[in-house]
Amino acid sequence: MLVSRKWLQDYVFLPDSLDSADLANDLTIHTVEVEEVKKQSEGLDGVVVGKILSIEKHPESTKLSIAQVDVGEEKPRQILFGTLAEMHVGRRTAVALAPTILQGKEIHKIKIAGQVSEGMLCLYQELGLRSEDEPLEAPEFDKEVKLGTPVTQALGLDDVIIDIDNKSMTHRPDLWGHYGMARELSAIYRKKLEKYDPPAIREGKDIRLEVDIQKPEYCSRYMGVVMSGITIEPSPAWLQARLIAVGLRPINNIVDVTNYVMYDLGQPIHAFDTEQLGSTQDGKVEIIVRMAEEDEEIETLDGNKHILGKENLVIADSNEPIALAGIMGGQNSSVMEETTSIILEAANFAATNIRRSSMRLGVRSDSSARFEKALDPNNCELALRKAVEMIHTLCPNAKVVSNVADAKSFQLHQGPVELSLSFLQKKMGVEISEKQATDILERLGFEVKTKKDVLHVIIPTWRATKDVSIADDLIEEIARMYGYGNIDAILPNYSGAPAVKCPHKVAQRIARRVLAYENGFTETYNYSFEAPEWLERIGEDLLEYIRLENPVAKDRPLVRRHLYPNLLANVAGNLHRVDTVKLFEIGKVFHHEDPGERIHPNSSDLLPRQDTFLGIAYASKKENTPFFMVADAAREVLKSIGVDEFTIEKFSLPVDYVHNGRCAQILLDGEQVGIITEFHPIALKRLDIDYRVCIAELVLDKIVAKAGDSIHYMPIPEFPSITRDIAFVVKKEIEHDTVVKLIGEASDLIESVELFDVYSGEHVGQGSKSMAYKIVYRSKEKTLTSEEVEKEHAKVLDILEKNCKAEIRK
Repeated sequence: MLVSRKWLQDYVFLPDSLDSADLANDLTIHTVEVEEVKKQSEGLDGVVVGKILSIEKHPESTKLSIAQVDVGEEKPRQILFGTLAEMHVGRRTAVALAPTILQGKEIHKIKIAGQVSEGMLCLYQELGLRSEDEPLEAPEFDKEVKLGTPVTQALGLDDVIIDIDNKSMTHRPDLWGHYGMARELSAIYRKKLEKYDPPAIREGKDIRLEVDIQKPEYCSRYMGVVMSGITIEPSPAWLQARLIAVGLRPINNIVDVTNYVMYDLGQPIHAFDTEQLGSTQDGKVEIIVRMAEEDEEIETLDGNKHILGKENLVIADSNEPIALAGIMGGQNSSVMEETTSIILEAANFAATNIRRSSMRLGVRSDSSARFEKALDPNNCELALRKAVEMIHTLCPNAKVVSNVADAKSFQLHQGPVELSLSFLQKKMGVEISEKQATDILERLGFEVKTKKDVLHVIIPTWRATKDVSIADDLIEEIARMYGYGNIDAILPNYSGAPAVKCPHKVAQRIARRVLAYENGFTETYNYSFEAPEWLERIGEDLLEYIRLENPVAKDRPLVRRHLYPNLLANVAGNLHRVDTVKLFEIGKVFHHEDPGERIHPNSSDLLPRQDTFLGIAYASKKENTPFFMVADAAREVLKSIGVDEFTIEKFSLPVDYVHNGRCAQILLDGEQVGIITEFHPIALKRLDIDYRVCIAELVLDKIVAKAGDSIHYMPIPEFPSITRDIAFVVKKEIEHDTVVKLIGEASDLIESVELFDVYSGEHVGQGSKSMAYKIVYRSKEKTLTSEEVEKEHAKVLDILEKNCKAEIRK
């Protein structure tokens, strides 16, 4: 939120000696985080008010025009301009005089198609006063403004703007207006705060305004008043300057008043055109606050049409909705140039409903941002009185012609809250006196009475809406005003015993270490949401997935059941950039058919089962059997976690997108804890993946439950090992596990067996494959000789020839 220093000074005295950077620092220390402090005039040197004397077309360009502009110098300047904004002879506008620097952009005297341009006619966007998505428009000044006047002076750009981080005040609804921020500064600097007390509204009798709140739990207060004699025209310069200072675009006097009051007090208000309402008849106007009907439509002020649901609160007349309550008004009741009578609305809406409606409809506004914070209902009256006062000033013929309607049903919990000094001092860690604590709270607007070292605190209404409610909240108030920097940083005394290890976290750290550091995999983090189109291309049944009613991303409404769909998308997105993709992910999956935890401790409703999976993905343009790489990685993870007695067996899945000839399950005590599979080439073609891909999914929850100690002591071998490689041709039906088991049974001296190559093609014959293994021999009792190893190796060759009909390659 942008805050104007000049605006703040309407309510609290800030001496010129107080540097704006120091002010920002004090706000950051005590209240909210300030992101930036900027002078409005910054970057606008050399921009003055000029008058267009003549305009003619550029002889060599259809897109350019040539203007002679009087900028208060001895002779006019020639300036070339395009067609982005309307310009006419006699218009007084902003002119950047070459040479100068405008918002970091150098403006030089240049020649374009034979014509010299000695400056630039400036749009609001080029002056840095409007955003790029707002209508393109150039400033226009009255005749009273002297030519050559600096534009900073003509627009009143002599302010200092303080940019507040909105996230730092989400819990402070009272700070979303200048008066609330001024209240904080008055407490920080011990300055007097001007009372916010606009004059009472003198009611009229011509029209009877009635308000029907049909959903009081969503609208605790609704105030309104009808005014006639309205003349729509531009706002005076001071009001426009105020709005520009806080990043708003001036529109007209009535709309500008509503925006001004919102940024002044923090209370959104809205103006309806009375004549456009269908419930105006027989001297009576009725406003209805109700829930929308299913599939009811409304076109909002931004020009977008919305299909509403029964959960959306609307403001309506007797015929149709005229506004999305607390979010945005409707086009069918908007203030226009011919408007002569308006209804001013000041209301209070439930924060949660506004937030849900805003998210569901995809509509965010300054108004919804404030209502989402839970505003003080008492501000409705102040805001309405302020708006009426301003309209009387801006429209001398305007008058109130109705009663002030006020439908309300609210109760704020203001305490008293009890705070003992001993509890305060223990929490803060400093000896703070009763006088100090009382002084701080009273400066912030709290009422304090003391009884036997206990403060009995009445919470002001603007802090009683889900902000301050318990003693700890009061301690926070006292501590931040006391100054956290004034509290000595002393380490507390505590036991040095280490925290109890979480086996799930330990297992995840081990998996990351093994895969990332030892095997060269890269960890990826995907959203828990799935795109139906991608799942259908894979071949998944969408009915098995949980569908969200209000997804964060419209194209991803499903919650994931597995990690592999997103991992496949990662592979597809990266294989065209690199030759090898090695990824893993650790995350939760959601199965609605299995019961999970209770929603609340005493609730009978259950959440879906949420297991933590480890997903591993591998693909390489140079690898035709990625299965073995992934299987080896899975084995290492399991052994490192502390699982030794597991088996990997051939398995088939009842789906057509996996290669069931290259699919295995991981069993632990007879229970399936993982799957390793290559995807079928036909399915990969549907995903635009031209290379073989293998995926493993391990259920970490099941693995951790059965894991032992992951640290095993193994002494350094006393005697050296000897390695022998073996390659042979067998039928394709012969499985790797069978070969490893046979080799291991051939000799007690075999320490390890590792597959390092598989080949099938024209050189090994139809229906056959070549397999190559590295076998490590070692004795625990002596150093083996070559003759001893060759003898044992011969046993391996013999058992493979007999049991697998292996043809040894030499």
